[in-house]
Amino acid sequence: MRNKSQYKKNIVNLCILYLKYRNSYNLGFQKYSYFKNLMKYITNVNNNLFIRRVFDELNKMLLFDRKLVLGSVRYRFNPHKKIEDPNKKIILSFN
Repeated sequence: MRNKSQYKKNIVNLCILYLKYRNSYNLGFQKYSYFKNLMKYITNVNNNLFIRRVFDELNKMLLFDRKLVLGSVRYRFNPHKKIEDPNKKIILSFN
């Protein structure tokens, strides 16, 4: 049993490292299927149940922001707890 939990912990750490490396925060809110396919690619594991458990573990660690968009839940990887300012001014200049 300990071997399985250690394996899962290693996979979770690998996923965190890869998502940080790719700056996944900048991708915005994505569906679970996007992260599922990305984790399948990262880990080379095709077991959907195991991938869901890894995703749930990441979610438990509060690494994802959740947003409901038209009845669908979207997730954004946010390890540094960045907060977007909705009143942020955008300045466009044309030279």
